[in-house]
Amino acid sequence: MRIAFGFDIFYPETNGVITTTINLANNLVALGHEVYFFVPEDKQFTDTVIENNIHIIRVKALSTPIYKGIKVLPVQSWYLKKYFLKYKFDVIHCTSPWLVCQAMNHCARRMHIPVLATHHTLIDNPIYIKYALKSTALANIAQKPIWPIVFDPFFRLVWMVTAPNKETCKNIKEHLPDLEVRYVSNGIEIERFKKTPSGTPLKEVPEGFIDENTFIYIGRLGYEKAIDVAIKGFAKAIEKNPKLKFLIIGEGPAHKELIELVQELNLDEKNIYFTGLIDNHRLIDSGVLKKAVAFITASLSENQAITVIEALCSGCPVICANVFNMTALVDKDSGWYFEGGNIDDLAEKILYVSSHREERDQKSANAIKSIDKYDGKKIAKEFESIYLELIEKKKQGFYVVDGEKKAIQYENN
Repeated sequence: MRIAFGFDIFYPETNGVITTTINLANNLVALGHEVYFFVPEDKQFTDTVIENNIHIIRVKALSTPIYKGIKVLPVQSWYLKKYFLKYKFDVIHCTSPWLVCQAMNHCARRMHIPVLATHHTLIDNPIYIKYALKSTALANIAQKPIWPIVFDPFFRLVWMVTAPNKETCKNIKEHLPDLEVRYVSNGIEIERFKKTPSGTPLKEVPEGFIDENTFIYIGRLGYEKAIDVAIKGFAKAIEKNPKLKFLIIGEGPAHKELIELVQELNLDEKNIYFTGLIDNHRLIDSGVLKKAVAFITASLSENQAITVIEALCSGCPVICANVFNMTALVDKDSGWYFEGGNIDDLAEKILYVSSHREERDQKSANAIKSIDKYDGKKIAKEFESIYLELIEKKKQGFYVVDGEKKAIQYENN
């Protein structure tokens, strides 16, 4: 098969959607398929082929202040038509509901090409809406209409939707009961986690910072990740145990404000250290996740966080908010829950974990047992089966809303 993926954010930005989709694409190529990525153009990223022979098609785009990496795309489906004609894609796989994927949706409808969408990001969460509206109050008001404004027009053109969280699948079905929705997990390259890491020190981390008192966060430093809550909770824990340390690895729009927050709390780099972005392969190979006491995330907006999966597969138990999208990923045998947004409760959990090492080690062992269910090779075969199913639906004459009409108009023109 020849499969085209659509992205609305791509390199030089990094996020879990990009990471998991590249893993899927690499495994699809290994299964003998051709894979193409439609991505917004960026002067800092000019590659035409990446990874395991994944082809890159850059779409003209303009930067926007709404969200770092999101761009305005002065194109519609007609712009993509030449690529669809040239490569004759068998399946389109969209990773977001924004402009690149919208254009691919419309083009696919005209050319009667099956479209699968994976609902990765919970953008109906008010914290994402706040990026655009710059107001918490307006974001809360806008939460309800985002489905009819954004999701409904997008999903009505796709043939099937997958999501890496069962509760997310239920939420989609509640809004769009006639749409076929399936749960498919995100995948990772589990072989990297089954082998013993080299232990090569990370040059970005001060010597001696990682010890028996070090907790860790890895991921995008976005406002939606609630890293400020994690820092405030950690600061309260440090008041009772000054030996505690928090290593924060990643980059993002909230970076500067988070550093300022640490300073406001009268803490310094001896307690909380920001490394900036570190290459994922070096990160895993260093064994830093195996050395940390626990992974801390205060996010309320995750669907299925790749860095949390990587932590679990490394044997690093997780402290997370007690919300459905996190508890579906981190069970009580591999982590601890705190009340979302409650920094006092988070501080208590940090102190508890730091003083109960036997329980921590048992949860570490339990976390590693989950590794096989995130095997990227198995998940690629799940998607392969879905693609073949959609192609069969096409042969049987399936069309999305107005699809047959649009296809006839296209053929006549």
